[in-house]
Order: sequence, then structure tokens, then C-alpha cells
Amino acid sequence: MPLRAAAVALMLSIAIAFPVAADTPSLATAIDEAIANAPGSVAVVVVDVASGYRYERQSATAFEAASLFKLYVMAAAYERARSDPDFLTSTVAVVRPQVTNGTVVNVNTAETVLAAMAQMIQWSDNAATAALVDAIGLDAIATTLADLGLRDTVVRSAEPTGNVTTARDVAWFFEKLAARDLVSRQASDAMTWLLMHQDINDRLPQGLPVGTLIAHKTGNSAGTYHDAGIIWTPYGTRVVVVMTDRLDGDAARALIEQIAYWSYSLPAPVVD
Repeated sequence: MPLRAAAVALMLSIAIAFPVAADTPSLATAIDEAIANAPGSVAVVVVDVASGYRYERQSATAFEAASLFKLYVMAAAYERARSDPDFLTSTVAVVRPQVTNGTVVNVNTAETVLAAMAQMIQWSDNAATAALVDAIGLDAIATTLADLGLRDTVVRSAEPTGNVTTARDVAWFFEKLAARDLVSRQASDAMTWLLMHQDINDRLPQGLPVGTLIAHKTGNSAGTYHDAGIIWTPYGTRVVVVMTDRLDGDAARALIEQIAYWSYSLPAPVVD
């Protein structure tokens, strides 16, 4: 097994639970109380992978996807690579504005698909995303969404606004990823590795102890702040999705941080 795949498989298997005080709130109660006074709309899904326990709130409500749609572009790229093995190492033209002699000009830079994906996921780079969407095609992305069973999601363009998804669909994406069943085992490991190297860490990671393993993707546009991913907790693997609309940035980040804290710290109820 390649080193990367072995490392991902090991992380998926680690769970060391710790005692919980008798007066500690339940996971659902803690999340409900965190959201109770939040203005605007908040959608949350927390899945305890081992037990199957699910907490859901407004999980079927459509939200502006913002940069969460880049998750689907990434999956479509790996799906394309199944029939075209050279696709990931082929080049795309990434168009970036540059200032030359006081004038803004668009400059084409040839980058591999793998390099563009790293920029799209780690820094949420819109220019790299546009190049990838152009290379893959919206029809192919739509086919990938259908194949993954993401019925609530629509990707209309490469723009960071105008695409739609739900917390339920985002959670399903990460559940399949955690099971190493997103496109293929090898592709799942590669995507997880990319998401573990996310460089925008001002939301879910802020509620976790330093050094906690997390593979996640943020998204924000005018009025929306999201974060979603896989967190390796003392109780096992958890999928956590938080999507907000009409919360200011500080309030949204604080709420997402709090939900991450409880999702990491509390056991899941026993599922009958």
C-alpha cells in the first residue's frame, strides 16, 4: 500500500474515547443550544461514521454553495482520470491578472491539473478552479454529481457564486470520502490528502485541539460562511458540515468553531 494511502487508512481507524462527566450535555443538545440564538439560516449535519448516528438541522435546505462546489470539481477531475489516466498530469491554462507597467493584463500560466487542484482546495483559488471547470466541462461535473447521488446540488458555472448545494449533499460527499468510496479508493485517499492540507483554517479547526487531524473545505460569499469535512475525534471518525446564511463573518466563524468543539468532544448517542 502506498505511504499516503496507508497513512489515510490508519487515521480512519484510530479512536480513543475518554470519560464524559455526568452533567455533560448530549451532542444534539449542545449543538441545538449553540445554534439557538443565531440569526439567519444555519444548516448542520454531524455523522458518527462508526455508529451511524446523525444529527441534522435544515440539511435539505438549499444554500449558495460558495467554494464548497470545488469539492465536486475535484471529484469530477478524479472521475475523468478513471477513463483518461493522463488527465491529472496534463496541463490547463490558468488565467491570472498581473500588473505590468501600471496596467492590469491577464496572463496564461500552464499548470498541471494536479497543481491546479491543490491551489483550488488549499487556497480556494478561483482562477485554478475556472481552468479545471473548463477542462472537465459542466456536463461531466453534472454526471459526477448524479453518479454520487447528490440530487440537491447544481453546478452552473466556475464562478464562486451561483451554484447550489445542501448540507445533506455535502455530508454524503464526505461520508463516501471517509469510507474511501468516492470515485475509487485511490482517488479517495488522494482527495483526503489534499483536504488535510487546507490552508484556510479559521472555522472548524479553531474548535479543535492543536494537532487534531481534519480534512475539510471552507466556502464563503456575500453573506454565506461554510466549513465541512472529516474530523478524527477520540470517538472515531466524524463528518461535520456547517453552512450559514445571513450571519456576519465573526458570528459565523464563532458558531462553526463551537459546533466543531462539541462534535469533537462529545460521544454520539447509541443508535438502536
